[in-house]
Amino acid sequence: MGILVLSFFFGWHLVMAIGGADMPVVVSMLNSYSGWTTAASGFLISNNLLITAGALIGASGAILSYIMCKAMNRSFISVISGGFGMEV
Repeated sequence: MGILVLSFFFGWHLVMAIGGADMPVVVSMLNSYSGWTTAASGFLISNNLLITAGALIGASGAILSYIMCKAMNRSFISVISGGFGMEV
């Protein structure tokens, strides 16, 4: 139960500060996270198909996030950090 609450809080905290135009980058980044998690689970259970599929999904999500950030002339860190550190 504790890990469920912790993962919910981490996910909520990660996406709450993101503005509207940056949301596609965040969705792509979260898709990349799911791919890396799939690859990690493939390593845990020694399944080559999960490793390959997870690596492909993770890499494609990371590349897509990078391309979208370059198209918006913003750094990846500034998109992910959202409104943190800004004066109101």
